[in-house]
Parts: sequence; C-alpha cells; structure tokens
Amino acid sequence: MAANSASRWWYGIAVPVLFGVVLYGFAFLFLFIGPGEPAASDSELIIKVLSLATTAVMAFLLYVMTVIYVISFVLDWWYLSKSSLVEWSPSGWYLTIPLVSLSNFGIPVVATPVVILGGTYYLHARSQAVGRPSLEWLN
Repeated sequence: MAANSASRWWYGIAVPVLFGVVLYGFAFLFLFIGPGEPAASDSELIIKVLSLATTAVMAFLLYVMTVIYVISFVLDWWYLSKSSLVEWSPSGWYLTIPLVSLSNFGIPVVATPVVILGGTYYLHARSQAVGRPSLEWLN
C-alpha cells in the first residue's frame, strides 16, 4: 500500500527534521572553523559569518516550524491509527515525541534533537510498516 494513500501529514514531520539536520550541519561548520578572532583570510571570515547567520536562520525557522511538526505528527498518527487502508496502527508511545518537542519553546537545546531523532525514528518505522511514499509528482 502506498504511504500517501493513508496520510500525507508526514511532510510536516520530514521538513522540520531536514531543517534540524541543516541547522546542526551549519552549527558544526561554524564550531569547526572556530569563532576565534581574527580571521586568517577574507574567505574564512565570510564562511564564519555565513555559517553563523545560516545557523541562526535555521534555528528560528525550526522554532517556528515546531507547531507544524507537532500538529502534523499528531494528525499523521491519528490517520494511520484509524485508517483501514493500512494494517499498522502506531503505538500511543509515539505521541511522546511531539509532546517533548513542544519544549522547543522553553528549552530548544533539548527539543531539537528530539525533533530530529524522534521524527526520523517515526518516519522510519512508518516507512517499514506502511511503505515508502511515491515521489512521482517530483518528475
């Protein structure tokens, strides 16, 4: 059974996970290059500034997208658990992931890994049980 026939709310889970991975990638780049001063060259300074700016923008977008993530997660869980198109009914324990993700409004350092790892785990379990979605609409 195709995954998109049961629910398309997984998009709202996958996009914040992707934003979280990009956030950590640019934050790691900034920390790897080092925030020390002075920059050895102009290109190093540009990379430092762009990686820090991108980290800040991605962190803000992930902060805003937390609401979309939580709503999409709960709706996808609900539709899959009530759907007669699929045999898999996700456990109620999966709902602890969006519940903990709401702490992004208070403690983002704790919630961002939960958004990334919890969303990835749920999407992996979902794809194993329901099937991978068809991406033919991208062509």
